[in-house]
Amino acid sequence: MTRRAAALGPGLALVAFWVASLSVGFAAFVALAFLSRRDDTGALADASAVLSVSFVLAVVPGAIQLRAAAAAAVDAAADSKSPEDAAGVPVALVAWISGGLLVASPAIAVALTVPWLGIALLIAQLPVACLAAVQRGTAIGREEYGRASASMGIDAAFRLIAGAGLGLAFGAAGLAAALLLGTVAAAELGRRWYARGLAAPASSVVGPALTVGILMVLINLDVLAAPRVLGAAAADAYAVAELPAKGVFFALFAVSWLAVPIAARARRASQLLVPIGAVLGIGLVATAVLAVARPLLPMILGDAAAPPLELLVLLALAMTVAAALATALAMAVARDAAHPWAPSLFATMMLGIVIVVLEPNATDLAGLVLLAQAVALGGTAFGLLRTIGARALPAAGRPLAATP
Repeated sequence: MTRRAAALGPGLALVAFWVASLSVGFAAFVALAFLSRRDDTGALADASAVLSVSFVLAVVPGAIQLRAAAAAAVDAAADSKSPEDAAGVPVALVAWISGGLLVASPAIAVALTVPWLGIALLIAQLPVACLAAVQRGTAIGREEYGRASASMGIDAAFRLIAGAGLGLAFGAAGLAAALLLGTVAAAELGRRWYARGLAAPASSVVGPALTVGILMVLINLDVLAAPRVLGAAAADAYAVAELPAKGVFFALFAVSWLAVPIAARARRASQLLVPIGAVLGIGLVATAVLAVARPLLPMILGDAAAPPLELLVLLALAMTVAAALATALAMAVARDAAHPWAPSLFATMMLGIVIVVLEPNATDLAGLVLLAQAVALGGTAFGLLRTIGARALPAAGRPLAATP
């Protein structure tokens, strides 16, 4: 831990980390709530789709952060003193992905029926997000939660202030601009703590990228498909229920990062199951709270009507299971489990096929999402438990060195 985190105490540092992680999702929720006050039909669905695209584009940054956190955690568990060599950004891979996405951005915007500028701004965010990801991952793996909290906190502040203002003024494109500004601010802050890492080979992030990427597609597939399957008006209503449910996911997602150091030290199955069980338990409580608070949602979302109770509960449960899945996946990567992404890939493919074939209504769509998440979690947990007795992930890439 940093000296400041140690002075505050480990418990307070963990609470600060959870609050900072929660604030990122809360800020996006508030920004989208402001967009619900725009008069034009489909504006909320556009903004929700842009936010979902940002999750999908977070594949490479998420993989880099997960790899950096795992490497740093394994080094810490082994009491290894990292040299100045640092796990950095796979520059060539990021450049190729960014360039390819920029060329394809007009087609992506048409396919998702969202403004092109919003997609372009999200693509511009990608290289900066990769740098911030190495910084945060290193801090998390070393349990330097004060630094990780500060990085997420400044990101959340931009999402909240700029996201609400720019989103209300310019819609989905304004929200995308706020996400870019928040990432730049977080990366600049991180440069004060960590030296720039060496360029990493693309192969070092392939496995984590598949893991994170497929997870992001799985938890956002319904939102991306809703405008075409349900229609613009019904998709807006679906998004109203999706927003608080995604809040449950963001509130629980921090556990997936806290579980990485636990997984690196785990020697018993129970040590791996406790974080997953904790996420599911807290998520059930959060779902019950959402159900009780459902009549208050119109006060937050402006003129939007309260979502149907069944739809809200199904989506909240789906996002609870999704958070547990994220926790299991993070621990599986930390323990070098074989193909941890495979169950999520199977669930995603099945969900996509069923959506296309059945063209479900909103409630049925939410139920299908919950089922897909449960299938992916079961398969991932099974693979994770098989790592007991095996050696944890070797620190193939070194975390960033702290600056003097």
